[in-house]
Amino acid sequence: MKTSLLLFFFSFLLLSQSQAQQNYTWEEYGIAFSLADDFKETTNNIEEFSAVGDGMNMSIIPFKDADVDDADITVYTMAIAASLELGRIDDVNVIDVNGFNGGYAEGEKDGAKIFIMGLIDPDSDTNFFVIITFQDQDANAIDEAIHICRSIQKI
Repeated sequence: MKTSLLLFFFSFLLLSQSQAQQNYTWEEYGIAFSLADDFKETTNNIEEFSAVGDGMNMSIIPFKDADVDDADITVYTMAIAASLELGRIDDVNVIDVNGFNGGYAEGEKDGAKIFIMGLIDPDSDTNFFVIITFQDQDANAIDEAIHICRSIQKI
């Protein structure tokens, strides 16, 4: 009985967390993504989409470059990380997410964890940088940042 109750409780928590998402479409660039329901848009124009959630900030910044490739986006992503003067860089990887190629880095500055992801749209000259910040060591925020990154897709 106790095991069944615990299983029900954890299933309920997972279900309620998975449904507590807002879906966004950035029509200007033909992309969609989802954010937790506590996020509020702060900027939504042709140059940037930004939102703030409970202890998190995220931005998507487009840039045009038809010649960028996988190697370039990794270099660009690292250049952005360097320009932010991150205290440490924990991870640098090449990624393939929902039709985008790119790279990402994780770093830390002043107690904040920073995810930087560069995405190449192989069908367009418009590419994107995604920057997500939150308090370092916040496991829930890490999971949410991963969810945001994995949710970005072309429409």
